[in-house]
Amino acid sequence: MRTAILIFFATMSISLSVAYLALFDKLKKCNLALTKLFLENEGLKEVLFQNKSIDSQSEDVIHKENFIKFLSDSRDWAFEYIETSQKTIKEVSEELKKQGLNNYSQKLMELLPENIVKD
Repeated sequence: MRTAILIFFATMSISLSVAYLALFDKLKKCNLALTKLFLENEGLKEVLFQNKSIDSQSEDVIHKENFIKFLSDSRDWAFEYIETSQKTIKEVSEELKKQGLNNYSQKLMELLPENIVKD
């Protein structure tokens, strides 16, 4: 009977040891897989952050380019408007001179820059 109990406890000890070693091995493999997933997740987060940063930078560049185009177009429009206005003032002034209204003609010509009046 003593031998049977000793064999029983020895068998139980060996079984528990084998089960413990098997679970330890599985836990180690799961730990490595979890670490690998964590590192991949962090890498993906970094790539995503860089893409967002690039998108916002490219969006800023587009806004800057559009603003520069707006400034250029506005300047061109303003120069065209000024030239047309000066030409119209000069034409009206000449018509007023022809009608004998030199005083009004002179007041209109005073609105123009000096180099335009001499032309």
